[in-house]
Amino acid sequence: MILTPVLVHGLGNMYYGMWAIVGSLIDYSGLLDMGMRATVFRYVAYFRGANQRVALNQTFTTGLVISLFTMGVCMLIFVGLAFVLPPFFKFTGPNQKTFAWVVALMGAALAAALPGQFLSAYLRGLERFDFYNLGIIVHGILRGALLFVLLKLGYGIIAIVAGVLIMAYFFLVLHWFLVKWADPDLRVSLEDFDWKRTREMLNFGFYSFVFNSGETLRYSTDSFVIGRMLTVALVTPFSVATRLTEYFKTVIGGVSGPLMVRLSELSGRNQDEELQEEFLRSTRFSMLLSLLIGGLLILNGKALIQLWVGPGYLISYPILFVLTVAYIVTWGQVACPLLIFARARQHKALSWWALAEGIANLVLSVLWVQKYGLLGVAMGTAVPLVFSKLFVQPWYVLRDLGMSWWRYIEGGMARATLVSAIFFAGSWFITQDIPAPVNFVSLAVACVWQSVFFAVLAYLLGLAPTDRVTVKITGRRFATSLGIVRSL
Repeated sequence: MILTPVLVHGLGNMYYGMWAIVGSLIDYSGLLDMGMRATVFRYVAYFRGANQRVALNQTFTTGLVISLFTMGVCMLIFVGLAFVLPPFFKFTGPNQKTFAWVVALMGAALAAALPGQFLSAYLRGLERFDFYNLGIIVHGILRGALLFVLLKLGYGIIAIVAGVLIMAYFFLVLHWFLVKWADPDLRVSLEDFDWKRTREMLNFGFYSFVFNSGETLRYSTDSFVIGRMLTVALVTPFSVATRLTEYFKTVIGGVSGPLMVRLSELSGRNQDEELQEEFLRSTRFSMLLSLLIGGLLILNGKALIQLWVGPGYLISYPILFVLTVAYIVTWGQVACPLLIFARARQHKALSWWALAEGIANLVLSVLWVQKYGLLGVAMGTAVPLVFSKLFVQPWYVLRDLGMSWWRYIEGGMARATLVSAIFFAGSWFITQDIPAPVNFVSLAVACVWQSVFFAVLAYLLGLAPTDRVTVKITGRRFATSLGIVRSL
């Protein structure tokens, strides 16, 4: 939130457009891990739940070897892209050379990030989210501080990308020590590189790769479409909207990690009835959280953009609105794809659906950008996304669990839908006589009263009776950990 406006105004539309395009390219290249992050996450949680130490060692060694191999492949690919991409995006003169260096340096940073992300996935699979979060926070703060200082000292985009490269290798080293700290019994030896385990993980990883390919096509083609069919400078206002939705994705992504561990452990123990209840409960909570975050973006998006990056970027709000609606549907049902991959039964078919959705996104964006401009690109993302999340993914989950649509809607969706209807109607009525926020203080006040209003509705109407008990127990434990109340 702090760094984005600094980058936008410090680099300017052209060079920030370069940054955004290469960022999208990095998202694509993350597929080089062949789905190993999701695979390691799932297998570590599964074997941990089954208390299989040897299998954990085999999983770690296999994943490490694969990630180091992809690290080398990534470096070679980006050397080639540094020659190919500048003329593709119509760069000429000094900008062509600059963009080539940006691509090459970011490729080196991605190469280091691949084994680092494998190590972070292992931490998540161990359910050591304290160490995982520690690594993310330390890296994020130092990386942001370094880029901020470089911009304030007057350096340009080449120095910024070099800073990213330095921090990528720091991320790798830091996570190696965190893994050894979190799992002192871990043994790293080529003797644990088992070909049977490798084939098993690569098979699961392939379908994770297909699924991630669809996800990447959905989230990372927009900058390419805009840069190629419109201008690179227009990537910046679109990126302002997508940056806010990325923060939305980041918050809900924090829920998906522990949830994936929980669903994988229950699957490993064959506790089907408890698994169904956990799925419905997770859907209720994720829908409420998505509606809260999405609601705040919809209600306050214009004021936020104006205060954050300036009134010149208010063109980003319609894009933000369309993408936020789609994201509410997507992240509200995050339990669906997580359960499918935790069970490893319907994940193959779902992966091909995700890829088809990503292709549809690309096709619709190319068609609609010519007629509707930037909004057409956003619509190309939103339409197939909403269809898939509302109909396709739930159908596979319910078939796998043997659950009826009525139980899913009544137990997972209905309460959150009621809460959202009352929240939006009430907020719209209240804000009719209240002026729009003119500074960050008034914006924060608006977000606070809206959040309190939503929280009251969620507690009274959105939660099942058992959920309220869970909230009370969790709240008391949290208060106890802070020393606010005495120990339970």
